[in-house]
Amino acid sequence: MNATGGRWEKAAEAYATGEHKAGRELELVVEYAAPSGTERVLDIGTGAGHTALALAPRVADVVLTDPVDAMLAAARRLFQTAGLWNAQFVRANAEQLPFPRASFDIVTTRLAAHHFDDVPRAMGEVARVLRPGGIFIFIDTTAPEDPESAAYQDEVELLRDPTHRHIYSERQWVAFCEGAGLRVEKREVLRKAHDFEPWLERGGEDAATQQRVRSRFLQAPASAVRDLEIVVADGKVRSFTDRKLVLAARR
Repeated sequence: MNATGGRWEKAAEAYATGEHKAGRELELVVEYAAPSGTERVLDIGTGAGHTALALAPRVADVVLTDPVDAMLAAARRLFQTAGLWNAQFVRANAEQLPFPRASFDIVTTRLAAHHFDDVPRAMGEVARVLRPGGIFIFIDTTAPEDPESAAYQDEVELLRDPTHRHIYSERQWVAFCEGAGLRVEKREVLRKAHDFEPWLERGGEDAATQQRVRSRFLQAPASAVRDLEIVVADGKVRSFTDRKLVLAARR
């Protein structure tokens, strides 16, 4: 995930206060991790820090990594506001984590992997830093099985946010985990509705590019309208709904 600082400085506050701060998938992080209070947690690609914040009161300490200083600053403010001090904030890429082997009991990554430059390498790093018996909680968008709507979803995500890399299918995300030697124990796919304009603005692009995204949604192929449940009213895109994979895998 490349550290395009200017873009993310603009977007950091939107990530801190927007839809990322809540959701059923965030609740499942805590349920799947089932911490006892003694664990050390690593959250990769933390963004504004909401996933780490959900676990922090229930564990010994958390380490938040992100390649973007502005995101780490937003996460630090979030923890300060919550009055939680058992956190460290480390600038790092998912593909090259600066931690020794078997350093963490729980590793998480939520809505970050579609930005990773090299997903298999990042998964290998997860397996490396996770202790034997430790648990990995993964959350990201899944691509539709229909090739046309999958290609369309990648197209509009990339247009809206050039740091986007690729959305994989549920089967592919699972294969990446298993390829790193992780054993998938639980998984669930959730529907998540997005109000269109806040989603678009969070990408940080200029007005002309945002208008191109609006046009592409209005011209979406029927397969994408179906799979993404695109809602249009009075000639404007109101919302769409994608799918989030929540997965727990054991080292």
